[in-house]
Amino acid sequence: MSKFPVWFQPVNFDRNLPKDLEYRILQIGVYTGDATEWLLNNRNVVSIDDVDTWEGSLEHQKGTPGYIDFQEIEQYYDSRFRDDTRVTKYKMTSDKFFANDQGKTYNFIYIDGDHTALQTAIDGLNAYRVLETNGILGFDDYLWDMGRGPEFNPKRGIEGVFHVLDGLLNVQEIDYQAWLRKV
Repeated sequence: MSKFPVWFQPVNFDRNLPKDLEYRILQIGVYTGDATEWLLNNRNVVSIDDVDTWEGSLEHQKGTPGYIDFQEIEQYYDSRFRDDTRVTKYKMTSDKFFANDQGKTYNFIYIDGDHTALQTAIDGLNAYRVLETNGILGFDDYLWDMGRGPEFNPKRGIEGVFHVLDGLLNVQEIDYQAWLRKV
């Protein structure tokens, strides 16, 4: 059992990710790797590229009520997946990851990284470029509110992706998470 808060809710994954596919996955924002573990144990995963800075974001900075020691988080993540050849860890920003285009494509991309509206939109638009046709794009925290204004919340960024890519993505589900399929 993890000593870290667990926010991962597998019900949406189970509902939106068909069991009969082989998955090539990209995750932006990984935290302790709870989603990684669930995917490895419950779907046919060929590969998972996990991208995270393991430095936290605005809501986790030292001196805030939500402070988390991300060095411990990263060590815990490493202890869980260092020997699984299906998992590749990228310790960097999502911007740097997408700038280092490796020609890879994915059939599932999950975004739970920087929660600001701007970065969420940038991650969604970058993800679209490497998402295969019929691939699934999931955003966490659609309804999350940092309490500092809409520019600090993912919802506005996710809705920006909806507007820019209108007609190119079909909505599968929108609740606390947003699940889309590339057409």
